[in-house]
Amino acid sequence: MGLVWEGETRDAEVGIWPENWQALQVFLAMSTQWRVSEGMNGMIWTGLDYSALPIVEARMGVRRAASAELFTRLRIMESSARSELNKAK
Repeated sequence: MGLVWEGETRDAEVGIWPENWQALQVFLAMSTQWRVSEGMNGMIWTGLDYSALPIVEARMGVRRAASAELFTRLRIMESSARSELNKAK
């Protein structure tokens, strides 16, 4: 995805809080769903294509009751990733 690892190796363990685990798994599964546009300065990562989200959630066993909370967590991860991806030009 173009992210640069600074000060750690790819194999370093990263702590994930249990309440974020399913959101992280969905975020990773959505990694092929980024919307990207071409601008004068190169590629611009605009965000995830949410039309794929219901399919990903269904395949990953996300309960309907958990979907709204998961969406909030997903958007936080998306925002941080988008900032990093657009910085890495």
